[in-house]
Amino acid sequence: MIKRELYLKKIMSLIGKDVVKVLTGIRRCGKSSMLKLIIEELIARGIEKNKIILINFESGEYSDIDSSTKLNKLIKDLTKDLKGTTYLFFDEI
Repeated sequence: MIKRELYLKKIMSLIGKDVVKVLTGIRRCGKSSMLKLIIEELIARGIEKNKIILINFESGEYSDIDSSTKLNKLIKDLTKDLKGTTYLFFDEI
């Protein structure tokens, strides 16, 4: 995976700010790879892996999540035992 330093620097400057971050782009431009790079950077900065949740909606594991109510329940279930900041990443939402 190519580490896109410029994009990563811009995105990481927004981490910790109270705003939703959205990566958009044409098909096959590297959005999923950027999510993985961001996750790697968070871990390198000392964020515990269990506080980083990646939900890939192309995965069969989440094929039943077809409403905001179900997504909210899933997030609550995944984060119920976590204290402090949890990082949520949604791929192919």
